[in-house]
Amino acid sequence: MLCKRTLIPLVVAGAVLLLTGCASTTELQDRRGQAARVYVELGQHYLRRGELRHAKENLDRALEQDPDSPQVQAAQAMLQERLGRIDRADGHYRRALSLASSEDAGMLWNNYGTFLCRQGRLEEAEEAFARAARDPLYPTPEMAWTNAGICALKVPDKEKAERLFRRALKEDPQHVPALLEMLRLSAEAGHHLQVRAYFQRLREQTRPTAEMLWLCHQAELALGNRDEAGRCALGLKNDFPDSEETARLRKLENRGNR
Repeated sequence: MLCKRTLIPLVVAGAVLLLTGCASTTELQDRRGQAARVYVELGQHYLRRGELRHAKENLDRALEQDPDSPQVQAAQAMLQERLGRIDRADGHYRRALSLASSEDAGMLWNNYGTFLCRQGRLEEAEEAFARAARDPLYPTPEMAWTNAGICALKVPDKEKAERLFRRALKEDPQHVPALLEMLRLSAEAGHHLQVRAYFQRLREQTRPTAEMLWLCHQAELALGNRDEAGRCALGLKNDFPDSEETARLRKLENRGNR
C-alpha cells in the first residue's frame, strides 16, 4: 500500500500521462497547457515542502510543456529565487508579466514587488506594489499596499509606511496584516490610545497573539487602566506561557514585587 507522501505525486504524474497521451494536432496545445498546470501544481507542492530537487524536475517539465504560460514562468521565478539564482528569477518574473492577462497582472505585480523587496530593490518594489494596488482587476489592493508599507520599513521610512498601511485599511478596514503593523507603529511611537484602538479592532478579527497581548498590556499600564492591563497579562500567561513576551512580563512582575 502506498503511503500518503508518495500517493499524491504518483496520482498527479498519472494525470500528466493521460493528458499528454495520444492527441490530434488541434488538441495538442490545450493538452500541453493542462499538463503544464499539473506539473506546476506538483512543483509548488514540493517547493512548500522544501524539496527543491523534485520541485525543479516538475517545474522544468512545466516549462517544456508551456513556456508561454505566465503561471509557469511565475513558478519558475519562485524556484530560481529559492535556488539563489536571482537574475534568472528576475527574468522569469518579467517574462510572466509580459505574458499575463489583465486578470492576472495585479497578482503578478504584487508577487514581483515582494521579490524585489527581498532583494533590497526598494524603489522598484514600491512601483511594483503600486501597479498591483491600482489595477482595477486586482481583488486585494489592501495586500499590495500593506506589502509596500512593510517594504518601506526596510528603508526605514516609518512615515511612508504608516501612510501605506492607512491606505490599505482604507481599502479594507478589517485587513489584519495592516492593523497589526499599525499596532506596532503606534506602540513604538508611544501612542497608547491608538494601541488600544488597534488592539480592539484586531481582537474582533483574529485571536490575539503574544505580541498583541504584550503591547495591549504595556499601553493599558501607561494609560492607568490596570484592570485591562491585567486581563491582557492573564491572557498572555495562559495562552502563551513559553513566549518571549511572557518571560518579559514575568521579569517586570518580579521586579515590581521586590
